[in-house]
Amino acid sequence: MNMKTLVTLTLVATIMAGCNASSQQQRTITAQIDGAGGKTLYFDKFVSNKPTHVDSTVLDAEGKGVISLPAMPLDFYSLTLGGDQILVLLLDSAESVSFTAQVDSLQDPRSIEGSKNTTLMHDYFNDAKEFDLENQELVNRLKADRTDSTALARYATLNAEFTETSKRFIREHMSSPAVLAALNRLNIQQELPLFQQVRDSLRKTIPNSEYFAGFRDQVDRMAQQALAAQQQEEQQAKLDNLIPVGSVAPDFSQATPDGNMLSLSSLRGKVVLIDFWASWCRPCRMENPNVVRVYEKFHNKGFEILGVSLDKEKSAWTGAIKQDGLPWKHVSDLAFWNNAAAQQYGVSSIPYTVLLDREGKVLAKNLRGPALEAKLAEVLK
Repeated sequence: MNMKTLVTLTLVATIMAGCNASSQQQRTITAQIDGAGGKTLYFDKFVSNKPTHVDSTVLDAEGKGVISLPAMPLDFYSLTLGGDQILVLLLDSAESVSFTAQVDSLQDPRSIEGSKNTTLMHDYFNDAKEFDLENQELVNRLKADRTDSTALARYATLNAEFTETSKRFIREHMSSPAVLAALNRLNIQQELPLFQQVRDSLRKTIPNSEYFAGFRDQVDRMAQQALAAQQQEEQQAKLDNLIPVGSVAPDFSQATPDGNMLSLSSLRGKVVLIDFWASWCRPCRMENPNVVRVYEKFHNKGFEILGVSLDKEKSAWTGAIKQDGLPWKHVSDLAFWNNAAAQQYGVSSIPYTVLLDREGKVLAKNLRGPALEAKLAEVLK
C-alpha cells in the first residue's frame, strides 16, 4: 500500500468518525412541558430497579428543552421533573424523541413522536386508561347497587373485551418490549404459555435489560411451579389408581390403642370410612367435629369408621382421641408417614378418607363434611 492510498484511507476514516460522532450528538429528546418553565428535566436509566440520572436540561421559560442522548441499547428509560411523575420511554440507540405534556400530567403526554416502541406502549396506555375509567364507573355503580344487572353485565363484557384486546396487542407486537405493559394486565397463571412466548421473543430483543431479567425470572419461576404442580397431580393420579373406585379395598391389620390387632376385613358387612389422620394434623383436628356428627347420625344404620393414625407417639395419638371425643375404632403402627396402610393406600396428605360399601369395595375417596353426609344418606337409605 503506497503512502497516497494510506493518507486517503486515513482521511476517509477521520471523516466517517466525525460523522458518527455528529450523528450521535444529534440523538435528542425534545421536550415541551407547559407550566414547567425553569424546572430541571432528568433523563434516567434504571440500575437495580432504581432510576439513575444520565443527563438533564433546565427548561426555558416556555417549558422547552433538549437533552442529548448517548448511545444506549433498546430498553426502558424515563423522564422526570424530580418528583413522582414519570414519563416512561422505550428507546433504542437510533431514535430521537419529541413530546408535549402538561407539568401536572407528565406521565400522560399530549403527543410523543420519534420512537416506534414508545408510541406503541403509550397507545396501549391510552386504551388502558379508557378501560380503567369505564371500569371504575361500573364498580362505583355496583357498590351503590349490587342488583344493577345492566352494570354487572357491562362490567363482565368490558373486562372480557379488554383482556382480549391486551392479548391481541401482545400477539401482534411480540418482539416489542411494549407488550410488557399489556402482560401486567393478565394473570400469569392463566396465561403462562403466552408469557413464555414473550419471554422467548424478548430474549432476542432486550437480553441485557434489567426489566427483562426480572420478567424472565418471574416466568421461569411460574413455569417451574406449574411443572411441579403437574408432576404432583400426575403422582396423585397414580396413587389414586392404586385403589380405584369399584375395586375391593386391600386388607390390613394394625394395633388398636389397647394393643390388640384389628383388621379392616373384620368390619365387612358395614359401610366403613377409613379415616387417615394424626394428632399433629391441624386440618384433621378441625374436621373431627364434623366426622363425629356424621358418625352419630349414621352409626346405628350400619356405618363404621376406622381411624388410621399417622402419629409417632402413642400418648399423642390416644390423647387426641380422648380430647376430640372420637368414639369409633382406631389403629396405628406409629410409623408417621411410613404407616404401612397409608403407604398401601397411596396417602400423600391428610386428612384422607376412603369410603367402602358393605362388601369392602371402594365407593368414594376423600369425602368430607356435607359431601360425606350426602353420600352416606344415599348409601344407608
